[in-house]
Amino acid sequence: MSFDRYFRISSYFLIGSGFVSVAATGRIHPVWTILFAGVFVASWRMNTARLRQSIPLWLLNCIALAYIPIFLWDTRMLSRSFVVAAIHLLIFAACIKLITLSKDRDYLQLYLISLAEILAASTLTVNLIFGVCLIAFIIAGTNSIVLFEMRRSNAKMWSEAKVQPFVRRKETQGSELELFSSFPARLFFLSTVGMTLLILAAAVPLFLLLPRVAMGFYQRPSGRTQFISGFSDRVELGQIGTIQQSSAVVMRIQTSVPPSEMPANLKWRGLAFDYFDGRAWKNTDRRRFSVPTQGHYYKLENSAQGTAWLNQSFFVEALSTNVVFAASKALAVSIDAGRLQRDSAGNLFTDSHILKKVRYSAVSDTIRPNPDNISDLAPIPEDILEKYLQLPEEDPRVMELARQATVKAGNKFSKAMLLEQYLQSHYRYSLVLRGTPNSKDPLAAFLFDTRSGHCEYFASSMTIMLRQLGIPARLVNGFRTGEYNSIGGNWTVRQYHAHSWVEAYFPPYGWVEFDPTPADPGQPKTGFFRLISDLTDAIDLWWWEGILNYDSSKQFRVLSVLQATLEKCRQSAAIFWARVYEKGRTQVSFAHLRTAAVSFGKEWILWAALIPLVAMLLVRRLRRRILGAIRRRWHHDDARTVAASFFAEALDLLRDRGIQLNRGQTALEFARSLRAGPPGDPFLALTQMYYSVRFGPPDLPFDRSEAQAQLRRLRNSLRKT
Repeated sequence: MSFDRYFRISSYFLIGSGFVSVAATGRIHPVWTILFAGVFVASWRMNTARLRQSIPLWLLNCIALAYIPIFLWDTRMLSRSFVVAAIHLLIFAACIKLITLSKDRDYLQLYLISLAEILAASTLTVNLIFGVCLIAFIIAGTNSIVLFEMRRSNAKMWSEAKVQPFVRRKETQGSELELFSSFPARLFFLSTVGMTLLILAAAVPLFLLLPRVAMGFYQRPSGRTQFISGFSDRVELGQIGTIQQSSAVVMRIQTSVPPSEMPANLKWRGLAFDYFDGRAWKNTDRRRFSVPTQGHYYKLENSAQGTAWLNQSFFVEALSTNVVFAASKALAVSIDAGRLQRDSAGNLFTDSHILKKVRYSAVSDTIRPNPDNISDLAPIPEDILEKYLQLPEEDPRVMELARQATVKAGNKFSKAMLLEQYLQSHYRYSLVLRGTPNSKDPLAAFLFDTRSGHCEYFASSMTIMLRQLGIPARLVNGFRTGEYNSIGGNWTVRQYHAHSWVEAYFPPYGWVEFDPTPADPGQPKTGFFRLISDLTDAIDLWWWEGILNYDSSKQFRVLSVLQATLEKCRQSAAIFWARVYEKGRTQVSFAHLRTAAVSFGKEWILWAALIPLVAMLLVRRLRRRILGAIRRRWHHDDARTVAASFFAEALDLLRDRGIQLNRGQTALEFARSLRAGPPGDPFLALTQMYYSVRFGPPDLPFDRSEAQAQLRRLRNSLRKT
């Protein structure tokens, strides 16, 4: 590969990595992505230098000035964000530079634009894709900057000093790149990757040990915001069906117990609603109250009914809702969630995180109610009865259906259980709604006409029928448990896990969950695609938790583990040397000698294999011959490398006898000066062979057997002197 082509590939890779980093944030418009991709491909195939000569400079200046009002319009009206508008400006400048690419300064300006794109992307997202783009940018940047300096220096020498190359190819004559017509691209790239990896490896201890500093102006950014319309103060029937059709990740949860020990049908509670007007649910009391803190947690309850608490760690994506999710009957939420508020329905809210991810922990009391402890005689607070027995104007058939479904029940809790089972067994789950959206009474249409629907219809029907039976109930929106990722050890919750269910009030347990919706017929991903999805989610969670959220507490744990490990090693070493000292003080008996002899007899094979290896490492001449043979075998297709290996070994042989190349003396002059002595002829022959391959035509063959013979003659002649 020629230098010119390798330089272009490296530069374009650098430019592309910067653009991909901002495109992966999801904040730029698809039109800009298509525009840049088209210009990027076209500039690679066209002669941009000729195009630049045909475009007058004044026209380019007018185009740049014409974009100023577009930038202001983009900032105020289109993107409504200065950062996003600035990214669009960078993409526009990169497109102009790509189609007029002709000089070194154009490459340098494109490098700076790519750097600005990486910095802009870091303010919008720091997910795993950004990490990959950053590593690619570092590798391509190191590669391109070195190549750029080589290109610039060569052009300067060629123009000022009139340096003529040894190798001239037709396709490179007059291109100012003749010195690099046969460029070792693969070796250069591997060297650059090696340097980058060494830099990153050296940065890891600094990352782990440097003190963590919390920047108040910096928030953990995310990529595209997930707009979850179902979690608002008003939810119309049929709305959650749209949410369930998306596979976007909403959050990931790590729990304190394995999947086999998780409570059955666990859900992540979001919002509860008290008022139903026949078509939509809403909350009548929108007042929110601050939650007191205790240590590192917001304290939600003063007591718990059970002891098997569930600890949860939530990693929530950037969402359009500020609802705090947790398993039912949350006892505490960590202060990592931000400023926490609660309303009269027990719904939890934090600050808006539409442009950032949120991480917090929660503790929930997941006790299941015992029917024997529930009695219809237990009093229910008046405010609960007043708020959660509200009924809209409805079809009288709904009340009759509630009575028929629960006619065999002996108490209210049994009625709720029978009603839940009736809806699960007599109706069908479906996301396709036929006839219900425009009906005057959608619940009656669902119960008596279509007899199929999604979770909001099931939950709303049960809530209304429970209220008709005198049982306080409310509808709750949230998410199912999700898919368990065995690789990352977490639950992955997607938008199609959005769900609605029912909470009914039964003392002494309070609000008890019921889920009348039949099982979702959708089949989860299996096999290879499930493995790839789990691996991707696990890596993304590790990147977020282990890298982005590496704070002072995690650093303290790492240092504690490191200190404990070092202390354990010190104790082990002290015990070992104490035993050695005690054995040294005792007198060696005949039995000990016999045991040592038997042990030596069993291990002589190992020593026989180790002695030649040690000898090779210690004896310089033997090591040089073996390494030279390995090098020539490895690069057997590269005549120049093989010739250089023979010549370097010959120089080492002469250097061992005190014969060295003088400063200012060429290799050929040095060889001719030795012709009077015994090593002169073989060394001169090796030097001439090396010169012919190194500075001759690239397709000139190299006689390895002849070089080996001359090297043997040189070695024998030096033994005689």
